[in-house]
Formats: sequence, C-alpha cells, structure tokens
Amino acid sequence: MGFLKLGVACVVLDDEKRLLLSKRTDFDVWNLPTGRLDKGEWLSEAASRETREETGVEVDIVRPVGLYFQVGRNRMNVLFEGRLSGGTLQANTDESQENAFFSLKDLPSNLFGGYMARDAVAGGVHLHVLEIPPDKLKEINRKLAVRWVKNLFSGRPEPRWARFGVQASLAVVNSQTGEILSERYHNGERVLAGLNVNGNTPIWEQVRQHTRDKSSLYELREASLRWVGLYHHKGRGSFEFIFATEITPHSDLKVQGFEWTPADATTWWEGYAPFVRHITQRKQDVKLINEG
Repeated sequence: MGFLKLGVACVVLDDEKRLLLSKRTDFDVWNLPTGRLDKGEWLSEAASRETREETGVEVDIVRPVGLYFQVGRNRMNVLFEGRLSGGTLQANTDESQENAFFSLKDLPSNLFGGYMARDAVAGGVHLHVLEIPPDKLKEINRKLAVRWVKNLFSGRPEPRWARFGVQASLAVVNSQTGEILSERYHNGERVLAGLNVNGNTPIWEQVRQHTRDKSSLYELREASLRWVGLYHHKGRGSFEFIFATEITPHSDLKVQGFEWTPADATTWWEGYAPFVRHITQRKQDVKLINEG
C-alpha cells in the first residue's frame, strides 16, 4: 500500500478579485501556488510558505477550502484560501517562470486546477477526486523525473516526500434523533469509527467503507460525506481528518460496541468532544485543532 503524500495549495484573490497564478517551469502550465508539506509545519504554514516561495507575496490564511485527491499519484492536496498581507509579486522565482494576477473571467487556457479556484469562490467545503488517464499519468511522471534530475545537478536537490501518520474518522449523524454513531473504546469512552489510511484511494471513501463494513450500516453506501474537522499533532507528525454524514437508519443498531450517542454526552473521549459538538452546530465549517 502506498503512503499518502500530503500537499497544499492556496487560492489568493487581490482587491480587484483577480486570481494569483504561477506558471510552472516543469509542465509549462499556469497553476495555483502549490507544493508539498514538510515535516514540522502546519498545513496552513505550508500553504503560505509555498505562496511566498513561488510568487513573492505574503498571505494570511483565511480558511480551508477542501481536499483534492489525485488518483494514481497517492497525493492529496489541502486547499486553503489566503488573503494578501505583504510582500511583492515577483515576475518569476526559482520555482516559477512567471507570476501574475488574472481576472476570473479571463483565466489562461492552459490553467491546471481551475476547479479549485472555482470551489473557493463558490464558498463551502469541497471534496474532489482528480482522475488521471494512464498515458497522461506516465507523461506527468516523466516530467517530474526530468525536473528531479535538473534540480539535483543545479545544486537544489528535491527532498523526499515526508511520511506522516494519517487517520480518517467518520461521524454518522442520525437524521431522526441528531445522535452520532460511536463505538466503545477499551476504557469505556466513546469514539468515532476510523482507520489508518493509505494513498491508494480518497481517504473519505476509505473511511466510508470501513465504517459501513464495521457497523453494518449499509445506508452509508450512497451517503454524501463532508469534511468537518482536522486534528494535527505536529510533534508526532500525525493527522486525523474527520468527516461527517447524515443517514436515516432503517433498523435498530445491533452491532456490538456501537451505539447512537448525543453530541453533548460526557462519555465522548476528550479528543473527539469538540468535533462532535461542532458537527451539529456549524455544519458548513471545518474545525481545525493544532497541537505542537
């Protein structure tokens, strides 16, 4: 199983609502400021760092926009919206051959990832799967290999992708009662169903199948999931992405260890308590908890 490669991207609009784009040196396409997450930094820090390194401008992170999984590349980008806060736009940098702001009505034809910008403008939180045809994937890998060699011989070797411990959990909300599905932890506290994920498929689909199979709630097969939370422990290099969905159960829950639990119950494990309360109160937001 391939490990999940975590990357970031940032949507930045200026006061005239023009979109900041960089023209990549490896693929010769316009793109949002994008890059990999390094060890020892928050996801939001990585998004602002990549924007600064690629364009020269400084941004304050406003909010998370969504998760974007690339099939065949074991990669998921976390997209943020940023607000200009300083710096100076550079014509080009070590990582870009050109940088510019574009009107949303007149974006370049060779723009990669335009759907991410549209998601940010539309508002809300998004989950997106990018399917890459095999021949296109082969071409991408070839160009990345060429870039790797060029950077190596120019004295700027690319670091390896950092490995992180990544989990996904799913809060299943009972649409009739407002209660949330929980399972009993070994100490008697209640936790969300979850698992350690890999980079083979979208992590929200992995946790959907895991929860469905473990709880026998087959109503989850067609349920729409949303991203509602992230717990990031930087010191441990671990992430837990939390998703939620609502279903109408067609029968009583009879799986041992599982039960419907009120969001404000005192039996929730303390790490999940802020998330389960948030799920019922602020459905359109992503709650972020960062610990050192």
